[in-house]
Amino acid sequence: MKKAIIITLLLAFSHIAVLAQIYVKGVRLTPDNTGQYVELDPQFRPDGRCSFIADYGQPNPKQDYVSEADGKRLDFNSLVDGLNVFYAEGWEVAHITLVGNNRRYLLKRRY
Repeated sequence: MKKAIIITLLLAFSHIAVLAQIYVKGVRLTPDNTGQYVELDPQFRPDGRCSFIADYGQPNPKQDYVSEADGKRLDFNSLVDGLNVFYAEGWEVAHITLVGNNRRYLLKRRY
């Protein structure tokens, strides 16, 4: 019985870890392909949800949205929801830049 509970918990936590991985246009962000910084440009919807255009040094960054593993654009419940996902993946806000009425977030790897 204890083994079944432990296996169930391990499977549940591994599933959560997979969901928390961050992708941009289907490419997983890793230390090998991003370096120490990534810039996020939030795009707000009328219902308050938010998606991010991400620049990690790739070609044509202004067209690349944070996505699911299959490349489908990922919408967050709010700006804070999205930033919390990045924080859980080891990123922290290092600098906020005002561009007109918008803000861009420079994130730095914490580890």
